[in-house]
Amino acid sequence: MSHYLPDCLILDILCRLPVESLLRFTCVSKQWCSLISSPDFNSLYTTVNATTPLLVLHHFSVKPKKQQHYSVYNDPDSKTENLTLIKQLKFPFRSSSGKDFRVVGFCNGLFCLSDDLYGDIDPIILWNPAIRRSISLPSRPKPTFRCGPLRVFLGFGFDHKTCDFKVVRIAYVRGANGVYIVPPEVEVYKLSTGLWKTVNSKNINGKLDFLYSSIYLNSAIHWVFHCKNEGGKITNCLLVFGLSAETFSEMSLPQELAHVCFLSLTLCGERISVISYEESRNHAPSCDTCVVWVMNQYGKPESWMKEFIVDLRGEITKAIGFVRNGKFLAVEYPGNVLSYDPDSRELKDLDIHGMYHSFFLRKYAESLMLLDGNSGAMTDFELNYELNGGVIPYLMDTVADFFGLRG
Repeated sequence: MSHYLPDCLILDILCRLPVESLLRFTCVSKQWCSLISSPDFNSLYTTVNATTPLLVLHHFSVKPKKQQHYSVYNDPDSKTENLTLIKQLKFPFRSSSGKDFRVVGFCNGLFCLSDDLYGDIDPIILWNPAIRRSISLPSRPKPTFRCGPLRVFLGFGFDHKTCDFKVVRIAYVRGANGVYIVPPEVEVYKLSTGLWKTVNSKNINGKLDFLYSSIYLNSAIHWVFHCKNEGGKITNCLLVFGLSAETFSEMSLPQELAHVCFLSLTLCGERISVISYEESRNHAPSCDTCVVWVMNQYGKPESWMKEFIVDLRGEITKAIGFVRNGKFLAVEYPGNVLSYDPDSRELKDLDIHGMYHSFFLRKYAESLMLLDGNSGAMTDFELNYELNGGVIPYLMDTVADFFGLRG
């Protein structure tokens, strides 16, 4: 590759460059293009950049206009530091529902997005904003026997054993009596094959939580689950899907959370965190307090610990997640992001505003995933053109703005 530098040194240098530079370098020669596009370099680049201290925050705003925001911030280590905006990722897609895409998950540089926030609607998209390439997953046929809408839950993650991205789709079908049938129908999509396949769901004896939050950790996807115990009583736990074995299991929650109505999941570093919400006394779409629990040792229920309680006097609508310095982000009604310091109990308004249900926070790192020509990925422009029936969305926006048809 070079007469002056050893290949290993060149690889080390390339792995520390931004994706934008690497994309330009693919034009240097066929050899460089082949190297940078190869799965081995892709995997090495992802590993080297996995510890980048960045966060990505998604939200959907309605003022001054409807807009999806994917904002990259620094992840401050010191409590004296504040979140600093690094850049905005340009979001290229248009929701067929006219609302916002839901972020299912983010892993190794890929977002999994779904247009199902207001019903079981396609498409599901894997999107790499760094290289502006994406894939629309094959649509799923609707069940022939159904009485009413499906309840669909999704999860997204990376199988380290097979080095493959997977999307899990859990669909509850409503029966003739109006009750959702258990067990649900479960399918798994593999990026390597581009296909869905059915997996065994017979041991899912319960229903997932309606808050739709899922967490990817340790090559597994986790959801809040309402299961029936031996006495027939409903108990809360975590439903866990191992991406390598493609099997389901359950993980216990603290006894204090066994029968709580409102729970959601987030990550505290590399630990699972469960948030319980106390219903607001005035029945507003918010709660009086939220209680933050953390599992200090993965898979060991005895390691659950109550970290702290956040009291906003009925103004909390959703917990978002943790920053590296230990501060906790939550949404205040109707959609203002607050930072909470558990040590000082200080609350700070971060001047970020959006629809409270739309907020999503994860660690962020760029990758070259989907650059490999074998993945079947399109450019974002090509996919958006296809999703909108051959109409250029930006032209649609211009016409809508001209006639005052958009909010």
